Amino acid sequence: MTGDLSAKFIGRRAFELVSALTGLDETISRQLISFGSLWLDNRPQTDPEFALKAGVFRLNLPAYGPKVFYEIDPNRIVYSDRDLMIYHKEAGRPSQGVPHDGQNNVLAAMERQTGLVLRLPHRLDAATSGFLILAVTRQAAGRLGKAFEKGRVAKRYLALCQGEPPNWTDKTTQTMIAKDGPRYVASTNGPGLRATTRFTVLGAAAGQSLFLAEPLTGRTHQIRVHLAFEGYPIIGDTFYGGAAGLRLMLRASGLRLAHPGTGRMLVLGGPWSEEEITGPK
Repeated sequence: MTGDLSAKFIGRRAFELVSALTGLDETISRQLISFGSLWLDNRPQTDPEFALKAGVFRLNLPAYGPKVFYEIDPNRIVYSDRDLMIYHKEAGRPSQGVPHDGQNNVLAAMERQTGLVLRLPHRLDAATSGFLILAVTRQAAGRLGKAFEKGRVAKRYLALCQGEPPNWTDKTTQTMIAKDGPRYVASTNGPGLRATTRFTVLGAAAGQSLFLAEPLTGRTHQIRVHLAFEGYPIIGDTFYGGAAGLRLMLRASGLRLAHPGTGRMLVLGGPWSEEEITGPK
């Protein structure tokens, strides 16, 4: 449900709007708002007592109701200090809230686990597993956000794809990527934003190929789109032509960045060369 707030709701509380729209009682209406199902002017509003103002509302009712069913696994926290935390995200779990559910995601669950207000300087697709950075302080979030924006964070992914290995070992794919309906498309000269990914073939077996992918730009679905563009859709990525599987076979397997507090190089996963880890000698 979406629309403009009518004059009769201006100044009334958020839960009254939800009750009027759904016919649900006050208790359930409050739960839905706290759950993250009400958005006002394209932002989630989680306070049931919020006094409504003129604007646009969107109510997204979760099919499973306002139920919290996901909590993080503390064993998947691979790094933690006073500036940042790194969580090895499960496949199929959003990094942050979605319009109908603000609770069953890594960010919200990490905040419940730690009691901290955390921030996401980057995102992983819900279907993608692997290393996700969460900033503990506002200052760290700002520094990490700028580092990602300026391409100072090196990221590596493992992708298991359909098809026998190509006749090349290393390749850099450069295209434009543009949104086309619900999907993104790559083209050599079309509209969109320039995207660059470096690929290395790591191995092959039974008609499948394993790639190391290094995105040098940060476009939405970039690795998935570029592998499909090269004729190697990721297994489980039916959105981009891949064969159905238990899950999307794409994992964020490596991070290398300057620590936002100390400036020292922080390295996880890989594979990384000695020089990439320690810097030029």
